Amino acid sequence: MAERIRNPEWQNDEAVRSDLLKYVRQNLQRNEILDFVKLDYPMYAWSLRSLGRQLQFFGIKYTDYEVDLVAVKSAVKKELQGPGKLLGYRAMQQKVRELHGLDVPRDLVYAVMEEADPQGLEARGGVGQSNRPRRTNAFVAGVSSGLSCDIQMFNGILPL
Repeated sequence: MAERIRNPEWQNDEAVRSDLLKYVRQNLQRNEILDFVKLDYPMYAWSLRSLGRQLQFFGIKYTDYEVDLVAVKSAVKKELQGPGKLLGYRAMQQKVRELHGLDVPRDLVYAVMEEADPQGLEARGGVGQSNRPRRTNAFVAGVSSGLSCDIQMFNGILPL
């Protein structure tokens, strides 16, 4: 099989791997990571597609679904005892990601927060509830009722 990678030296470069892991841990977007690695490693060809291939080659993912539940519970409980007790689940997920090095999904953080401090979630003001207003059973006459009034006014204003 022919060699498809134009510049395969990056596969053995541990500094590239560690920098990519650092940028993903900071939860940077791929465009931002691309800007940094273009500056740091100009000897390699960089694009969004090649960045994705390199992340896949090194096994770096933004979210780890195989994370240990006990570690997540201890990290969330530790943050809830400190100044992070007022954080919502998105900010808590970011804090657990950055400070504890756990790339957990947000729904898992929400479930652990709900289990550890259910009153705290209610005190934060409806976290996880939709902002869409509830449907009502109010009756609306329809378009034609207002339209007939508008047509009569229009006919009276403009001379024929």
